[in-house]
Amino acid sequence: MLLSCRGVKKGFGEQMVLNGINLDIGQGDRLGLVGRNGSGKTTLANILTGHIDYDEGHIITARRRLNIGYLRQTESSAEFLLHVRDSETEVNGEFQRLAGHLGMSRIMEWPQQRWQNLSGGEKTKLALARVWSSQPDLLILDEPTNHMDYQGVNYLISELSNYPGAAIIISHDRYFLDQTVSKIAAIEKGIIKIYPGNYSCYREARQKERESQMHAYQSQQKEQQEIQANIARLKGWSEKAHRESRKKGEGKMGGKEYFRKKAKKRDQAVKSHIKRLENMRQQGVLRPEEELQVNFDFNGLEKGGRRLLEADSVSKAYEGLRLFANSSFYINRGEKIGILGPNGCGKTTLLKTILGQEGLDAGSIFLSPSARVAYVSQELPQDEKESLKDRIRDWPLEKQKSTFELLVRLGIDYDLLQVALGSLSRGERMKIAIGLAIIGAYDLLMLDEPTNHLDLYSREALEESLSRFPGTIMLISHDRYLLNQVSPVCWSLKIKKYGG
Repeated sequence: MLLSCRGVKKGFGEQMVLNGINLDIGQGDRLGLVGRNGSGKTTLANILTGHIDYDEGHIITARRRLNIGYLRQTESSAEFLLHVRDSETEVNGEFQRLAGHLGMSRIMEWPQQRWQNLSGGEKTKLALARVWSSQPDLLILDEPTNHMDYQGVNYLISELSNYPGAAIIISHDRYFLDQTVSKIAAIEKGIIKIYPGNYSCYREARQKERESQMHAYQSQQKEQQEIQANIARLKGWSEKAHRESRKKGEGKMGGKEYFRKKAKKRDQAVKSHIKRLENMRQQGVLRPEEELQVNFDFNGLEKGGRRLLEADSVSKAYEGLRLFANSSFYINRGEKIGILGPNGCGKTTLLKTILGQEGLDAGSIFLSPSARVAYVSQELPQDEKESLKDRIRDWPLEKQKSTFELLVRLGIDYDLLQVALGSLSRGERMKIAIGLAIIGAYDLLMLDEPTNHLDLYSREALEESLSRFPGTIMLISHDRYLLNQVSPVCWSLKIKKYGG
């Protein structure tokens, strides 16, 4: 056994996030850690790696020194990347080999501009290569496929199959979990429950549990109704016996005592049934909680001309890297376009040029002046001190109310709306980003890796809502499920070097 947790608890203020975690990790284990946003997955990872302390319980390891490689969600920060560039690329051949297999070859020769314009997926790949190159006994990967392209995901799946150590994988990527893990640890209400098999096996087992619990609950409800009917009937008989003890017992030898005993016996029967009903309500089967229904409730507009967006002979390049050259395309209203390609090929840059956030080297882009555009970036700000209520306090009251209602439907607890944004989980912050971007009517929704950090329930709800959305969508994603569900048309971008 590499590592064991016994009764581990961790709270933040009055909120108990982990409430008695019991978990065993053995050599070669492949454990998928799942749960809703804010359920404590990253908190547990930070406890296991010593980044934060726990309040109660024990963590035991059989080894004097356990080498843990931890891929954190925040390890694509500027400080981390500078460390990679200035030290790892010079001294660590294994790091360079892994980076090369992930599509990041010859990084020692990259110019400064290349480092300044890394995509989210490229940052993740560099962080992953650095963690893996330390040859850890235990890997803890927190959302390793966020931003990562198909090639990187497939290589990571291959490496994990050959990796001799143990791995804990925190992920909402259903495809990746199905390919890599042999057990699922689900966190719910601060407690972990282990399920054998991959994610698909877990979902099937959870559904059977819910069906079994619902059947037991319904049977119990039927029994409670029968007990309540018996109580009502016995009370009626008891009242009748009391009346008889007062009337029929008069003038008869021992008659009053007979009816009094009869009434007392029925009173006891009523008390017995009431006690049985109370015990059943306190200790019986609870109704299974409804699966979280996250409603994104988009309201697209249909107005203006048919042609929404048109690009004429556009070109864009960075040092030694051509993203697109002499490209022309158009998008009509109501079309849903998926955009895919390897990390660094220019997907995000394409959206930024359409939005006017970056300039073109050549060509022009026309975006209908009547179009209202909502943009959700893959990059989330960090360490924000203000809460959502602080951010929108100057908005009209009706708009504030609509925003709060939308975010609650997105699965954000109302209490979190007054918590500093930097203290929320990344999934909770992504939901807020989506909510703020889509409040009000819009024609074009531009989404750059929107499922990053979203929990599985929210991903499934987002897929369904986007497929119903009547407006236009430009969707950058490496989530195969999402693209298959939402986008009948996909654009594929490729990387070319000058002269290629």
